[in-house]
Amino acid sequence: MDHTREKLDQLAAGYISDTMSCIHTVQEFCDRHSKWLLQRETELKRMRDITDRAEKINLTTDHYKKSKNKPKAVWEIMWSKMTQVTESRAQELEKELECLLQDTLKGLEKLTLFLQAVEMLAVTSLSFFEEENPVCQLPEGVSANAVCSVITAARRACPLLIHFKRDDGKFFMPSLVNMDLLAFQLDKYLRVSQELCEKLQKRYF
Repeated sequence: MDHTREKLDQLAAGYISDTMSCIHTVQEFCDRHSKWLLQRETELKRMRDITDRAEKINLTTDHYKKSKNKPKAVWEIMWSKMTQVTESRAQELEKELECLLQDTLKGLEKLTLFLQAVEMLAVTSLSFFEEENPVCQLPEGVSANAVCSVITAARRACPLLIHFKRDDGKFFMPSLVNMDLLAFQLDKYLRVSQELCEKLQKRYF
């Protein structure tokens, strides 16, 4: 009987430890989200700047029609048609994009840890953390109600996680052709992560 009780206590302690770790991960990301968001917004602006420059590499007659300075537009179109120049500039932009996306992916790794923690909390047992449960021995200063509040908030926020179900390493590849799609997806990540943090903030302790 003592062995069974000891085993049960060990399992309970591990479950509590894992839950507290997830809560800490969520709290840490939400507390630093403003800084994280600012870094990603800066990367998004740079991404759009690269897109604008990439579009100028191979200009069409539409550029001439939209331009107020027609002679300059003609020269820009002729310059963009020079194959060697075009390929060289495209390679430079792809290299710049590759360096940029390395920073973006590092930032998204932090987001992934946060999302995994939210997902784990969403399937955590509320009944286990009820105050009446004698097996649930929480750390000093942590109440059962506070833990349950975080779990409930994670469950409500969980449907938003569907927006992140992709392999970021394979999706965010340095391709000038897919620049608009990359920028769109990163912008979506920023907006949804903001919504997630708003749902979860002030739910932890």
